[in-house]
Amino acid sequence: MRLKSLIAGMRPIWRTHEENPGAAKRLRRIKQGFQRISHRWDRASRRRKFYRAVGLWLVGALGAFAVTWYFLSSPWPPIPTLKHLAAFPNCDAARLVGLAPARKGEPGYWSRHDRDQDGISCEPWPRVKSDKDGK
Repeated sequence: MRLKSLIAGMRPIWRTHEENPGAAKRLRRIKQGFQRISHRWDRASRRRKFYRAVGLWLVGALGAFAVTWYFLSSPWPPIPTLKHLAAFPNCDAARLVGLAPARKGEPGYWSRHDRDQDGISCEPWPRVKSDKDGK
């Protein structure tokens, strides 16, 4: 009982900011400074997220527009047009989709696949006999 009355009557050694109005003012200024810095950081972060989202949407929209434009301007129906696009990388891809050899103006013809520039791409080359094959 005696200890309880001692503790109840004691004042803390430190002073709280309620007792010192200057300290409360300094704390408010410090807090506002941190809030300004935090707001600046958050604003930059939000801006980056916005640009990233708009950029992805813009790339998707441009890609969709390009594909739609290609399909609408293609002289072939959609399936041969898709096969023509699939034949772009190399002659193996053109053979895989069934468009090789292709003549100029047909789906599957790409000038980069026409080595001798005769108007036929991915044409089978005759096998040249060597001395090892026999005569």
